[in-house]
Amino acid sequence: MDIEDFKFIYWMEYAHRMWGRGLGVMFALPFTYFLRKGFITLRLGLRLSALFALGAGQGLIGWWMVKSGLEEPVSEYVQLKVSPYRLAAHLTSAFVIYCGLLWTAFSVVMPEPPAGSIAWVRGAAKIQRLALPVSFVVGITAVSGAFVAGNDAIGDTWIPNDIFSMEPLMRNFFENTSTVQLNHRILATATLLSIGSLWWATRKLDIHPAIRSLIGRTMGMAALQVTLGISTLLSYVPVSLGSANQAGALTLFTLVILLNYTVRRPSLTLLKSLPSVTKTP
Repeated sequence: MDIEDFKFIYWMEYAHRMWGRGLGVMFALPFTYFLRKGFITLRLGLRLSALFALGAGQGLIGWWMVKSGLEEPVSEYVQLKVSPYRLAAHLTSAFVIYCGLLWTAFSVVMPEPPAGSIAWVRGAAKIQRLALPVSFVVGITAVSGAFVAGNDAIGDTWIPNDIFSMEPLMRNFFENTSTVQLNHRILATATLLSIGSLWWATRKLDIHPAIRSLIGRTMGMAALQVTLGISTLLSYVPVSLGSANQAGALTLFTLVILLNYTVRRPSLTLLKSLPSVTKTP
């Protein structure tokens, strides 16, 4: 690494750090104002306080991650980089905070899920049993991408010969570039298949049109994300495609979180007011 490369990385890290601190200020100031004005309920205030604490913890995790990249390499032939474990922890924490913020925003903007009839509510309940495990698959796939980035994992074959070359065996799943890339490909395929199965299983259900549209959009985004991942790999990970792949993962994660929110059970008050079937004009 020459001095120009170091400067580029330094300023990128510095901008990221300042952006994180700025987000903390942008969160704390309006939160304090609305709290003092009494616009925030106790339950919402506790949730937002917890999210703010997680944000502060995310800064510490980020420092812990960057610190691993400043340690002296064991030899001159070893590339200096951050720990993939700490990178994955930093990404996981970011996704947890984002999920909490997103769910909180939905609860404020849309207190009740879309429900036009009892039949639609029953259909949404069936989707809910499928949507939650699908969300876990999407989240795990995204986190596995951090190990791909942290290990510079790339390969030329579908199943490499050296996937179990490290000892102990578990190290291969987190440090072996061939195994890490294979894991990510398998998880990405599982994500596409699980979302595709969700779409197929719900295509004939009597559900709210907004939920049906959301499932279709999620299916389309999953297909696009797999295409982005393949293109990134075949192009030897240019920054533009790598960034697009990360943005695609976040977009897909957003859609599955929104899906889980919209298929949750309505309040008892809303349920009592719903007709058994939807009236057609």
